[in-house]
Amino acid sequence: MSRIPFTIRIDGRYSFRRRIHFRNIISKPLALALQTADPGAARERVAILSARFVIVRAEVKTMLEGQRNLTGIEIEAIFRRELEQQLGSWLTAAYENAPWSSSVTEEAARHGEAYRQLRLPDPRYDMDPFERQKLDAARLHAKKSTPAWTWPLVDQLRDELSDEYVSAALEAIGATPSESNIAAARTHMIRAGASACARAQRVFDEDVFEAADPMRTMTADLGELSPEVKALLCRANAAIALAATPDLPSPSPSPTTECPFTIYDSRRFSEIIEDTLATLKRKKVWKGDLKQQRMILECFAWMTGDRELGSYDHRDVETYVQRLLLIPARGFRFGTLKKGNMSRPFEEVQEELPKLTPELERSLKTVNRDLSTMSTVAKHLERSAWKPRIPGAVVMNFAAATMAIPQEDTSDLRPPWEKEQLECLFRSPLYCGGGPGKKRLKTDSLSPQVWHDAAYWAPLIWYYTHACREEVCGLEIADVLVDHPVPHIHIRDNLTRGRDGEKGGEKRLARRRKIPLHPELIRLGFLDYVEAIRREGHVALFPELYLFETKRGGAQFYDRAWRFMVQWIFDSMEVKVNNKGKGPDIHSIRALGSSFYEVDGVNEIMRADIMGHARSGTNAKHYSKRIKTEGLDVVLRERMEFLNRYVPVITNHLDPRPIRLLPIEARSRVGSGRHRRLRSDSGILRK
Repeated sequence: MSRIPFTIRIDGRYSFRRRIHFRNIISKPLALALQTADPGAARERVAILSARFVIVRAEVKTMLEGQRNLTGIEIEAIFRRELEQQLGSWLTAAYENAPWSSSVTEEAARHGEAYRQLRLPDPRYDMDPFERQKLDAARLHAKKSTPAWTWPLVDQLRDELSDEYVSAALEAIGATPSESNIAAARTHMIRAGASACARAQRVFDEDVFEAADPMRTMTADLGELSPEVKALLCRANAAIALAATPDLPSPSPSPTTECPFTIYDSRRFSEIIEDTLATLKRKKVWKGDLKQQRMILECFAWMTGDRELGSYDHRDVETYVQRLLLIPARGFRFGTLKKGNMSRPFEEVQEELPKLTPELERSLKTVNRDLSTMSTVAKHLERSAWKPRIPGAVVMNFAAATMAIPQEDTSDLRPPWEKEQLECLFRSPLYCGGGPGKKRLKTDSLSPQVWHDAAYWAPLIWYYTHACREEVCGLEIADVLVDHPVPHIHIRDNLTRGRDGEKGGEKRLARRRKIPLHPELIRLGFLDYVEAIRREGHVALFPELYLFETKRGGAQFYDRAWRFMVQWIFDSMEVKVNNKGKGPDIHSIRALGSSFYEVDGVNEIMRADIMGHARSGTNAKHYSKRIKTEGLDVVLRERMEFLNRYVPVITNHLDPRPIRLLPIEARSRVGSGRHRRLRSDSGILRK
C-alpha cells in the first residue's frame, strides 16, 4: 500500500504531518476487510482499527513527552544566568577604570535598543527590506524612531544567539534542546539581555556605586533565587566547566585529560605572568610598576600548584579563595616563586601557619581586590589559553567568587578630627615659629622661624579644600591656576602622580574637579610659595615628596612630617581613638570637612562637586550642567561662597610670613616636638 499523508494531534499541543505506511497502523487483512461489502464486518474492522490507532496515539504522545516544554524553573534559570553573565560584563567594563568605562551607560542603552528589536517573533531569521521599512514606518508613526546604527548591532546579537549557543545553555540545565525549546530559550535570553542593559544604565548611580555587591543591588527587585533554580544554575556551571575533551589536537595532555578550553595550553601559569603584565599595561588596563599585580599573580600560581594552563578549571577559583583566607593578615612573608615561602609547596607552608584569630584574619576587601585582579587576567586569557570550549561560557569566574562585605562596625573606623584639634596643630611652633630642620616642632629655639614646604601647606589645604592625601601631596605647579578671577586648584591626573611617564592619580571621574583657593590660603602667602617653587624649576608643587621611588607623595609626607604632627596634638590635648587604639589620620581631615555640610540648606550638588563624590539623582547626574550654562567663573565664585559659608576659619591667629625655603633634602622634615630624656653617663648628664 502506498504512503499517505497522516496528521496526528495530541491534546491540542503537539502536531506533525508525515507520510507514513498505512500498514504500520492496520494489518493487511484489516485493510482488505474495509473493502468488503458486508456492513457488519466493516463495523467490526473499524472498531479494531480504532483500538489500534489509540495505541499509536499513546506511543506518539510518550515520544513527544520526552521533548517537553520548558518548566518555569528552567525558564528562570536560563533568564537569571544570561542576565548575570551580561550584567557582570557591563560591571567589569564600568569599574575597571579603562578608557571605555565612562561610555558603559551609553553603550548599554544602545544594546538595549537592539535587544528590543530582537523581541520580534522568530528573531533567528533576517527580515527582508520590506519588513524593516514597515517596522521603521510604524516606529516613526509612534515617534519612536529606530536609529540606523541599531540594525548592524541587531544582526550581531542575533548571530551570537545561535542554535549552538542556546542548545548548550539548555543542555547545561538538563533541558531537551528541541527546536521549540531552542526558540523559547532564545526569547528568554533576549529578555535577559534587554533587562541587563536597562540595569547597566544604573551602574554609576550612587546606591550601586557604593554598594558592596553592585550586582546584587541592581537585581534586588528580582528577589532571592529558589533552591530549585540555584540547583539548576550550579548544575549549569559544573556542566560547562567539565566539558568534554576538545576535538582539536593538544600539545601534551594525557588521553584522559578533561579540558574546558578550546585548546590545551601546556605552559605553566608562572610562565605567562610577565607577558600578561606587559600586555595589560600596553593596553592601558593597568598602570605603574605593577608590583601589586605581579604579587597577586604569583600568589595564584603558588596556591594552585603552578600547573599547566590547560589543566585549570572552575575548582581552582574556589581553591584560591579558600587558601587566601588561610594566610594571616600580618607577620607572613610571601617571598617570590624562586625564594621564600612561595618557593615551597603550599601544603608544606600551610602546616607552619599560625592559628587564625579575628585580629589575624584577612580583610574581605583585600581578598576581593585580589579576585578582581585575577578576574582581569582571566578575561585577558579568555582570548587565548583560557578561551572556553563552549561559546559564552565562563570557566574561571573570579568575579562570581567575590564576597559580600558585612556592614562595617563604625566603632572600628578611625574617628574624625575635631576643629579644635587641628587649630591646636596650627598653633604649634611649625606654624608660629620653631627651630630649623628637625626642630620645627620644638619651642626652645633662640631664633624661631617659619619654613614653607609640604609640612606647612598640606594640612592647611586639606582643611580648607577637603581634598585627599595624595591629591594634595601630588599637586603640580600647573594644577594651581593663579591667572584666573577665582584662583583655584585643578585636581586631575598628572605626571607627578603617575608612573613610567604616564599620567595617573584619579580613579573616578567625579574626583577630577576644580576647588577655589580659600582666602586664608591666599592671605598666608600660598600663591607666593607657588611662584617660589616655579622659579626653582620644579614641576611638583612639593618636590621634596618625590625625591625617591620607594616612598612618594603621601607616604613620604607621613614618614617625614605627619606622624610628628599627630604626636604634637596628642601631647597637647585629649584625642579620641577607636576600640583598636587608632586615632584620626590624614583622611580624617576630609571627614571633618564633610561634616561641616551636615546642616539644613546645603546644596547637595555643590557639596558632591567639592568633595569629589559622584552626584546622586537623575537631575544631578544628567541635567544639571551649570559650568556649561553659566561658565566656570560663576561656578567657582559660588563654590568660594559655599566654602566661606560652611567652613570655619581657624587660622586667624597666623600672620603672613615671607616665603622661606630649606634645602630640598631638608624640607618637610619636622622632627619630634618631644625633648630627649636626660640620662646618666659616667656621672655626666647629657641631653
